[in-house]
Amino acid sequence: MVLKLTSEMTAQLYRQFLALLGGTIAHTHSKLAATAHEHGGLIWAIDALQPEGHGTLLYVLYEVLSGTPVSAIQLQQAQTQQLIEWLQPFTDLAYKVLATLSDGESAIITAINSSWPDSPHQRCQAHFLSNLSEVVLPLDTKLRQQLKADLDGLLKVPEYSERPQDQTQSRQPDASPLFSQSPICHETQS
Repeated sequence: MVLKLTSEMTAQLYRQFLALLGGTIAHTHSKLAATAHEHGGLIWAIDALQPEGHGTLLYVLYEVLSGTPVSAIQLQQAQTQQLIEWLQPFTDLAYKVLATLSDGESAIITAINSSWPDSPHQRCQAHFLSNLSEVVLPLDTKLRQQLKADLDGLLKVPEYSERPQDQTQSRQPDASPLFSQSPICHETQS
């Protein structure tokens, strides 16, 4: 089943998300504190959702190690300054930031690097591999088609050998005369 999201549905989900988020602030802070205590800090990630491939973007900030969504903002387009202002309250938290993650969008990367300049930033591997597959897949398809065309003219390999098997040749390799005469395998007695 494919679910198509419209801008109106996204706006409604965003309002519901903010309402739910408001009711879970204490719980969220306790999860962040427990995660920071357990791992020595937090890893922040931002992901942008665009339901129809155009229009309003929903940016979600979440803590990676605990999988906790922390905040969201809805913007018409990626604007670094608005993202920095949105992230400001989270830069003031007393937890060490171990790293940050995002897709390759330059506005997000600039905002994250500005907000947590001492933390290493990594591009999300899922986004990176997805973007890489867009380039590699057509090349792979072309190569596969060329290989198939090249190999179609060859004779098929039989599934079994047509040469009769000599049953007396079923010795182990170390029992053959070649190995028994080898100085490497020959045992010496003292």
